[in-house]
Parts: sequence; structure tokens; C-alpha cells
Amino acid sequence: MSKIRSSNSIASIQRKIKEGRGQGHFSEYKPWLTVHDVPSIGIVTRILGWKSGRLHHYLSEHFELAHHYQMEWSEQVIDIREQFPLLPLDKTLYIAQKLGIKHPTDPKNKLPIIMTTDMLLTVKQEESIKFIAHSIKPSKKLTKRVVEKLQIEKEFFKDQKIEWALITERQINYNLVRNVEWLHNAKNNDKLSNHHINSLEENLYCAIQQSEKPLAKVTREQDELFGLPSGYCIQIVKYLIANRYWIVDMTHLIQPTLQSMIILENRFPMGGILF
Repeated sequence: MSKIRSSNSIASIQRKIKEGRGQGHFSEYKPWLTVHDVPSIGIVTRILGWKSGRLHHYLSEHFELAHHYQMEWSEQVIDIREQFPLLPLDKTLYIAQKLGIKHPTDPKNKLPIIMTTDMLLTVKQEESIKFIAHSIKPSKKLTKRVVEKLQIEKEFFKDQKIEWALITERQINYNLVRNVEWLHNAKNNDKLSNHHINSLEENLYCAIQQSEKPLAKVTREQDELFGLPSGYCIQIVKYLIANRYWIVDMTHLIQPTLQSMIILENRFPMGGILF
């Protein structure tokens, strides 16, 4: 459920459908609402997705973004579609009437709006694919009216035979979120040399495993040892963790300037990565 501008006329809805809003998968998906469709007040975020390869649009405070980081890290989730529209409009109007709930309307023109769910996830389970809808709200914002709107969402997806869940702060692991945020720009880091990743991985692994110094200090020493720009080796470390070559406990907050790092498993291939 999202804040929107007064542009919910039939013509506007038809225009968005023609533009492909709410359609497609992965890089082809276009959210029903983007950061350009919301009022200037409040916090909006665009972030390049690992799984989708496109910019994701989050229209509320950082709560939705936090859950995005969790879903980016999940190996079961293969696609994230934010601001997914509940179409056709007649469907949610019918559900609202059946439940005895007032359907959301545009505050300016009083027309019924196209409702959206915060995320529609594509989830791989063994050999099958399923969809799961997530509505994301902090507990303090679950007013009676918000809960009514969530009931419409839940019933909509129930009719579609799609699992629906409400995500609050209780379902967010903030250590994991901060760790993925720290790693996020490193997964596809084109500033790193393929040669350096392959040739330095073993040295970095041994240096980190054998030292009780903070991670940042160990990697800085490796930068100096190999004549590399300051900060280069820690970027390699982030790349290796982000791509799951090095396995660490992501539920434990990584504090590179304060703590050493424990690498639970090294999956880096013999002979290095083939690029």
C-alpha cells in the first residue's frame, strides 16, 4: 500500500497498463508505482537489484528496503517485484464490498485507486516455482484502517491461490540487513581485477584466518604488502562474501574496523574463477 499522486483516472490506469506497469519478470518488470509517482515528502529509494538487474523503487521509509536486502540474500527468492498492482480494479472493489470495508480512494478526486502489494516474490522450491506476496509494515503503523486494507490484499491473493504474509520488524534480522547493505555494491564490482581476485584470494583467506586483528587492518596490511590501492583487498573480501565463495555467519554483524572475521567455509574453486 503506497502513497500516490492524484492521477488515478481511468485514462491514467489505462496509460500505466499500456506502459507495461505491473508486468514482466526480472529486468523486464515495471512497478506500478515508481519514485516519480509519489509526493516529494517522505523517503524514497532506488536500488539496483542483484536478482533482477534493474532499479527497484521503494516508496516508504527504509523499512521496505531492509526487507529487500533480506530477500536479495535468500537463495530461494529468485525475483522481487515491488509495487505489484492488484488488478483488475473490479476484483478489489468486489472484495472490499464482500468484507464490508471501504475501498481505498484517491484523497483528491475520490476515485478508487489501484491497490498495490509491497513485494511479489518468485520463490524456487526444489523443482517448482511459487509466488509469495509480502506486505511490509512496522507494527506501530498497523492502525484499524491499515489492517482493513491489508485484509483486502490478503483476500485478493487467497483468491489467486498465492501465499500472503505481513512483514513487521519481528521478521527483519537487522544484522543480516546491515551486512547485505555493506556488501551490496561489491557483488558485481567491475573495478576489481579478475587477476587480482584469483591470485590474492588464498593469501587473503590465510591472513584473515590466522589473525585476530580487525578485518580492516588485515586487509590494509595486504594492500601494502602487494602494493595495491588502499581499500582494494577489503573490496575483494566483500566480493567473495557477496558471491558466496566465502561463507560467513550473516546473522552476526560484520564490523570490519572493530572485529576479526571468521570464515566458516571457503568455496573458492581450485584454480580460481573462470571469467
